[in-house]
Amino acid sequence: MSKKINILSIDGGGIRGIIPAIILEYMEQELQRKSGDSNATLADYFDMIAGTSTGGILTCFYLLPPSSPQGANSKYFAGEAVRIYAERGKEIFDPKVGKPFRMLSNLFSAKYSVEGLENILKEVMGDITLSQARKHCLVTAYDIANRKAVFFTTPQAKQYSHRDYYMRDIARSTSAAPTYFKLADIRSAGGATSYLIDGAMYAGDPTMCALVEANKSIFEKCANPSVKDLYIVSLGTGKEAKKYDHKKAQKWGIAQWAVPVLNILMSSSAEVVSYQVRQLFEVAGCKENYVRLEPGLCEAKPEMDDVSDENIKNLKNAGLSYIKEHAEKLDSIVNELIANK
Repeated sequence: MSKKINILSIDGGGIRGIIPAIILEYMEQELQRKSGDSNATLADYFDMIAGTSTGGILTCFYLLPPSSPQGANSKYFAGEAVRIYAERGKEIFDPKVGKPFRMLSNLFSAKYSVEGLENILKEVMGDITLSQARKHCLVTAYDIANRKAVFFTTPQAKQYSHRDYYMRDIARSTSAAPTYFKLADIRSAGGATSYLIDGAMYAGDPTMCALVEANKSIFEKCANPSVKDLYIVSLGTGKEAKKYDHKKAQKWGIAQWAVPVLNILMSSSAEVVSYQVRQLFEVAGCKENYVRLEPGLCEAKPEMDDVSDENIKNLKNAGLSYIKEHAEKLDSIVNELIANK
């Protein structure tokens, strides 16, 4: 086939989602400039978008259908995601109790209340359901009651009402990181109830999940595309460079390991997936069809919940720095997306 299936995959990483959001805003603006369509959005050029955790929130955001016939072809332009993360991050990572009692509370409950996150998701996504997503969607979560990985996908939502959920509930579920937020208790249009936690528990980078889902899916361009028929752009949320002191780690107990384990799970799974996908494309003789964008954190902190003004500024700068240093690579991606449209 001449035109490939364009797939976007976005990693997990909490507030570090600002970095891929900045890069995707730039790419959308370039797509608008090169196509001459000022209303164009990412969903016009990607046949499928996949995400985990904060990447899952962005996935739902980019695939929301337009609210009016005028303006953006999707509900929002990509830049709105950057604004929400930057301006309302403190509402998401807002401790439930005062500082003097925070450490004691964290031993018995999640670090943050879900109220801020849920309010923002409802305000932004309203009552839009997965079956209404503009393009093929894949968002990850984990069902702790049935002990199984969950993949929210558009085809299944359209076919089965018990698999059709509000986009806001999907975004809430995929980002329910243990120790940070309590699990998500959500109900589908068909009445099915699920108890879910963050999809980053097994897919910090959802690219492999997206690849497998694409292989068994029907797109307008073709059905059941092979690896050679795919063009995948995978975005990280800032390469984790923080090292742990092995001498201190030897003395850690359950409490000390809680956050490091989550960070290690996410970064290590992303590294493994990137290696696996790269090998698949190389063996198929089309390694140029897989592009992994892995920005550095620069001066930003690696913590997923650091929403200080300084860190928000540094996360933005990390995204902008990547754009400046890799403008040619991003330009090549934009050209490929347009060629495959």
